[in-house]
Amino acid sequence: MSVSNQLLSEKFLTALSVEKREDYETTHQLLSTTPPKILAQHGLAILNLVIENIRKSMGGKLIVELVMDSAISGVSIADAKPFKNGKFGKTNKSVKSKSSKKSSKSSSNQSNQFSNGDFRPGDIVKIDTNPNANQNAMLKKLHNSSKKDDTKELEVENVSIEGVVTSSNGFRICVSLTNAGSSADATDNENKVANRVWDLQASGKRVWIVKITNETTYRRMESTLRKLSEFSLDSISSNQEYAPRIVQYLLATKEYFQPSPVELGNVEKSVKFYNKNLNDSQQDAIKFALVSPFTIIHGPPGTGKTSTLVEYIIQHLEMYPAKRILITAPSNIAVDTIIERLSGYFAGDDSKLVRIGHPARVLQSIRKHSLEYLASQVGGEQLDDLTKDLSKLEKEVRKPKISKDYTDRKEIWREIKELNKEFRNRSKKCIRDILIGSKVVVATLHGSGSWDIVGNLYNFDKNTTNVKGVGKGFFDTVIIDEVSQALEPACWIPIVNHCPDKLVLAGDNKQLPPTIHVSEKKSDSGNNIDNKHAFNVLSRSLFDRVVQSYGGNELKIPFIKLLDTQYRMNEKCMEFPSNEWYNGQLKAADSVKNCKVIDLVRKNKMEAIKNEQTTSKPKKKLKKKGDEDADEKLEIDVSIESLNIKESSEENDDLVEQVIWYDTQGGACPESVEQSTESTGKFLGISGSKFNIGECYVVQKHIRALIKLGVKEEDIGIIAPYSAQVAKLRSLIWVGRICFDQGEDDDNVGTESATEESNLYPDIEISTVDGFQGREKEIIILSLVRSNFGDNYGTANWESSDVGFLSDFRRLNVSITRCKKQLAIVGDMETLEQSGIKMLKDWCDWCSEHAEIRYLDTQ
Repeated sequence: MSVSNQLLSEKFLTALSVEKREDYETTHQLLSTTPPKILAQHGLAILNLVIENIRKSMGGKLIVELVMDSAISGVSIADAKPFKNGKFGKTNKSVKSKSSKKSSKSSSNQSNQFSNGDFRPGDIVKIDTNPNANQNAMLKKLHNSSKKDDTKELEVENVSIEGVVTSSNGFRICVSLTNAGSSADATDNENKVANRVWDLQASGKRVWIVKITNETTYRRMESTLRKLSEFSLDSISSNQEYAPRIVQYLLATKEYFQPSPVELGNVEKSVKFYNKNLNDSQQDAIKFALVSPFTIIHGPPGTGKTSTLVEYIIQHLEMYPAKRILITAPSNIAVDTIIERLSGYFAGDDSKLVRIGHPARVLQSIRKHSLEYLASQVGGEQLDDLTKDLSKLEKEVRKPKISKDYTDRKEIWREIKELNKEFRNRSKKCIRDILIGSKVVVATLHGSGSWDIVGNLYNFDKNTTNVKGVGKGFFDTVIIDEVSQALEPACWIPIVNHCPDKLVLAGDNKQLPPTIHVSEKKSDSGNNIDNKHAFNVLSRSLFDRVVQSYGGNELKIPFIKLLDTQYRMNEKCMEFPSNEWYNGQLKAADSVKNCKVIDLVRKNKMEAIKNEQTTSKPKKKLKKKGDEDADEKLEIDVSIESLNIKESSEENDDLVEQVIWYDTQGGACPESVEQSTESTGKFLGISGSKFNIGECYVVQKHIRALIKLGVKEEDIGIIAPYSAQVAKLRSLIWVGRICFDQGEDDDNVGTESATEESNLYPDIEISTVDGFQGREKEIIILSLVRSNFGDNYGTANWESSDVGFLSDFRRLNVSITRCKKQLAIVGDMETLEQSGIKMLKDWCDWCSEHAEIRYLDTQ
């Protein structure tokens, strides 16, 4: 069913206004009512930082570099948060830290490392002086004072410093200021922000950063939707720009004609695949996309979607060498993954592959393609000289003597203005030259609408409009990866701004949808109808809407190409998701079809034996007379028989079974509800979040059994649908105790006794379902949490068989398709069976027939 661009745009603008309101209100309430320490505990803030350096970026923005104040030492367990690698920064007071065995040098480095929580490149943050009692008292005093100097000081303290995170590695976090200027032509507020940043650095005051709402993303989506509504679907209209063919396909207002057999035949003859390991479905999708104006590559879990996209990009460049490609995705990590895989193809010609924005991973294979790095190589020396001159003048104008001399200050500001103008002009030309010389540009969806691309390519001064090859259609093809994880309004940003001739969407609409703030449940603000409408509109991906527009049956839509061979799970783990959500079309590759955990353990033991024998000093052999070629050779016997691991042994059941269910029905492991302050809980998803202590200990027992049998910690992943359960599992598995209440000081809440150090497993990754999307582990342990059916729980008439998040099939699909060799489920099967949800009943029935069911010993 088709839809007009005006109607679609209006619907999304209305939904976005509700989403933005919900986002703003929740964030404001959180920041105004929640102690900074609690925000830091949950990865939303970092305290006790100092500004180490301030520098200029390629576009002239101020970059603030923050590090942990060297005067700060250890913190209590209440402040323990995972580093970026998933480990805790500090360990339990009652448990001896494994890191204490390391050298003093390592300890010194650790003390300067902060928990960067969930801060990633692209996050919008606010920088302010560190909150404390003295600071609050001072602000209160200034606020109540009528003195002119106090009023001026209060005005300085109230200046808001906002920016975007450009990099964060646990030791240093860099923020590009979005509201700071440092020139005579900057706004008054921008200069105030710049002045305050310089003052904070000079004073050495401690600061903190906290996440805030990203207003830029909303503005960019709204602007794009307005542009979309201005397209004309009538070719004879003279007042509006005629909608590009791709836009009409997405609206289903233009009939799609698939490539002819002749076109496909020509591609078949000319294509020579670089990747020789591609299967038939991958090759077919690539060949189709090369000649089709519109393609959706449907990539279920483990089917090699990224490999398919990378090969398609290479083939496109080979077939159409004069054309350019824009690759986008909703997250920095997604686009960086593609760059890392493409980097080898551009070896020796790095400037042909350009990354716009801030890479999420600090890898040379990615960094060397970043726009800022390439620009520094092209015009680095001249821009460096300008940056040094600007920094010198900006420091000069802030000297007390100069600040009081109007004439001197005015002259310096004039020089700063001229240098800033020259800096901006050189930066723009440098960036434009790089983009024009590129073949592939990579950015997030929001980044694809940034000034770096749109402004430098399309919004020229009058005297530069004749730049050859620049204008709408600069990119022949736009690729949107992970399309099902993105808001549809965000997907329109690269399409509307760049009007490509071809569009390739890639993703899986059977996995998690985009994350949104508005809920379909009852709203505190009373706008329940608006909220439900906004939720329904925004929670549906572009992929899903297009499928519905073309009849709803993916098998009958010619431009959707399914990748049907998966390389992750063994056949048993794959069977249910394939039959339930992919029409039984998935098949396991021969390399993974029959894999088990025992294969992994054998491999681990082989490597251990080899390492032990190759590092130990070999015994000298006696040479026999006449044996001149005799040598001191090391004989390594690592045959499977010598490893003494038998599949038939009962003690190795945990290594042989591919799907295990620890059934907790019967009331042994009832669920509980986390308590938290209303504002904090609403934002963090903690208030009302469920947890199940009994399941935590069942998970711990299974882990111990696996580790004892030779499985490595890093090969195990634990998933739970609730953030409260994740917190409990992390406490037990990483730190050795479980806290039963949220609080500012963990020493004042109920806890389980500490676990011995030998039973702590800090290298096991534990996360929510959302955190594991796009990831995989050899073994996945899934804690279902919900257990509330029947009289055993005292809930026969209250919330009986309520399963919450588990009712979303996409959440279950992601949870059970992260594993390679084993899926271990911990949960109450009876609660799921009696939930009234057919999909869950079918899953339980399948597991009852195909999985090993284990019942708890409650004695």
